[in-house]
Amino acid sequence: MSDDPFGKWWPCLKKHEKRLTAWLPHVKRVRQGLNGRDLRYFTLCAPPMIDVYLLVREGLVPFDQGTRRVEGVTFCECEESVVSEMKELIGVEEAGFFAKLEDLVLFVDSDETRPLATIQDLSRYLADQGEGLDDTVAKQMQDKRKHLEFQLLFPFDFINLDFCDRYYQEPPNVLRIHETVKKMLEWQSRDSTDDSDKTIHVEKFFAAITCRTDSATPADALTRLKQIVEQNRHNHPEYRTAMNRLDGKSLDQWQTTGELDFFMSAWPKEIARLATELHWDIEIKEHLYYDRINDKGQPYNMVCLVAEFTRAEKCSTYLTAITTALSPESRREIRPFDIDSAPGKALLADLGKIVALRNEQARYYRRVELPDPRTEILRLRAEGVPV
Repeated sequence: MSDDPFGKWWPCLKKHEKRLTAWLPHVKRVRQGLNGRDLRYFTLCAPPMIDVYLLVREGLVPFDQGTRRVEGVTFCECEESVVSEMKELIGVEEAGFFAKLEDLVLFVDSDETRPLATIQDLSRYLADQGEGLDDTVAKQMQDKRKHLEFQLLFPFDFINLDFCDRYYQEPPNVLRIHETVKKMLEWQSRDSTDDSDKTIHVEKFFAAITCRTDSATPADALTRLKQIVEQNRHNHPEYRTAMNRLDGKSLDQWQTTGELDFFMSAWPKEIARLATELHWDIEIKEHLYYDRINDKGQPYNMVCLVAEFTRAEKCSTYLTAITTALSPESRREIRPFDIDSAPGKALLADLGKIVALRNEQARYYRRVELPDPRTEILRLRAEGVPV
């Protein structure tokens, strides 16, 4: 981690605008359809945990003032130094998983772990072997146990996958995040039980997927996206008609001269194809983007897709979804905010209330508090960070 324990983007007003206008309304919508059941929410929230305490502030997840427990939230965090603190700030030990999400979801058995099929088998083996167990084998056992424990928490009502990095990684891991998303959508078909042994079954859920896109998208991924677009153009006359807006540009020309437009048109088709494969209807609810600059001064964009998934014997919404993604009119850009303008002041005030709620919990556990958002934004901007 950097010297800043919270990172530099947590007070970004563009990101908070995304939370309030493109994310929160859909959390409220799915919460209303649960017939009294508590919301089940998964997040990659990082130490600031703004999204979690936004849910607490809105009364969308239970928070017990006596036990300090935030119920219904599960998170994954790969930075070991902050996991214990994040668990404390939720108040539920089993809510947090120390792992990289891709490793947690895509665990592959070794010869040693394969015979141990259940959490009970793994726990018993680890207890019996004790400190004499080889460190590598012990980690494999622990990783498999976490993998199985995580599966048991599905399904969720809202999955918030805010990836800080590109959706497509460098070879040989180009599709590793994509395969992670696929497996999680597959697990959404599971039924599970809550603490009262009531069956948890979802007919509908939302997923928000945020990722970075820039000129360094791997060539293998660009080829894959072009093939998806070409296949859609070949298979669907409506899609072919919608592509007339390119005015005769080839796919190569489109991708080269309009990187963001190409990515926002093509990438959601990956998610729509997963819905088709896994028997979900999909409806794109939000498709937005905002710009950022990295530590080297190079620009890039964060892209967010919010989709509603509904169980279906056969997906009937694929064509609508991919055609929607193709249209620039279906997207929304979040522009920078002047912190002294009326919209900027409103966002800062809202973020400040969430920070205060989170800091109340931090004080209770004697953990580091988040700084004042306005002060932090001014500090970061003085250092050249365009939040």
